[in-house]
Amino acid sequence: MKIFLISPSRLATPKIVEKVNQYVAKLEKEGHQVYWPLRDTNQQDPIGIEICDTNLRKILEADQIHVWYLKKSQGIHFDLGAAYLLVRILGHPKKIVFANKNKFSKKLKDLAEKKKKDYLRVLDFLDQDTREEGK
Repeated sequence: MKIFLISPSRLATPKIVEKVNQYVAKLEKEGHQVYWPLRDTNQQDPIGIEICDTNLRKILEADQIHVWYLKKSQGIHFDLGAAYLLVRILGHPKKIVFANKNKFSKKLKDLAEKKKKDYLRVLDFLDQDTREEGK
């Protein structure tokens, strides 16, 4: 299976990079082909447009989209917008997986109980919705 992993790049601390690297290694050991932009996209683009174009093409080619969420990462939100468009608006059958959801479980529960709108709840909805549809 082809998996595109949305994760932080510029704002990724060594600790985050190591955790994401372990996640990628686990997926690849299971036999999946993982496209991880931090590792696989040329990051030497002075403007950023080639990075965006490459990542969006790879998102389109992927069977699944996994997200290692970091709120302050702009690139994550950009790539998630593309994934949202493909899955929810254009109807491409792609499963979206919230890879580090366990880090946000308490906050998600609190937001749901208070019926608050929040980007984490949108990501949680996509994770659940695309799993339920068997995508």
